[in-house]
Amino acid sequence: MADTAWRDDSWTVDAAVVIERAETADELRDALLALPFIYRSAVVLHDMEGLTVPVIASIQSISLAAAKQRLRRGRMMLVTALAELKSRPLDQLPLRCWDARSQVSAYIDNELSAAKRQRLEAHLASCPTCPPIYASLVGVTAALGALADEAALGPNQIQRVREALQQRHKGDTNVGPSAAP
Repeated sequence: MADTAWRDDSWTVDAAVVIERAETADELRDALLALPFIYRSAVVLHDMEGLTVPVIASIQSISLAAAKQRLRRGRMMLVTALAELKSRPLDQLPLRCWDARSQVSAYIDNELSAAKRQRLEAHLASCPTCPPIYASLVGVTAALGALADEAALGPNQIQRVREALQQRHKGDTNVGPSAAP
């Protein structure tokens, strides 16, 4: 945790580098994504949204002291993450985390071009935070496919799905909203 480094009297950061990275939206997003949610949400609610610590405590259903500690630790973790971000030339950068995460569904559904697929795979191979998210999405998608519970859809949707599947099996490729009467 950031507390350990911050307690070391010899530990420091290059303020110019940290500030420069914080002023770069992609790098700031990457650093924010590295924070555990409870700390990231406190920092975002306070420093981005302008909410007070008592309001954050209420939103998160925690004590005022806990909210203050989350904000303090979150800020420390953010500075640490910005200081530790690796500078990578743009031509060697596979993808930013947000870009990679926004493409995972298309990847799972095999809808990405070969080039985009390769960049996403390169990102997943080198990123410390995205692979568990990807694995979770794959696992949830597989579990939903195995569930096949009609109760998850309303009766009208179930009927539309059945009709679409029947059309698909008949070879009609014009299935979708435009094919509906």
